[in-house]
Amino acid sequence: MTRDEHGFDENRLLEGEVELWRNSQWRVTSFALEEVPGATGYWIAAHEVHRDMWPEHMKEKHWVDHGLFMEALAKARELHPQAVAA
Repeated sequence: MTRDEHGFDENRLLEGEVELWRNSQWRVTSFALEEVPGATGYWIAAHEVHRDMWPEHMKEKHWVDHGLFMEALAKARELHPQAVAA
């Protein structure tokens, strides 16, 4: 199921998804780094959080508190370690 489809619970989580951490603008779930529900709905899939482009890309977005985003990105990278090739 994608985040664009219906099926969210009362906490705006998909079935099987768990909130792991949050600050005032972002939360990290078992599936994604996403803006706290109720705003724009912006999200980054967990397997994408290690892409180098995120800090610069998010600086372009005027609604993003960059300090809060960087805190959340660091936590997302910690909670969703990058896969290492065998």
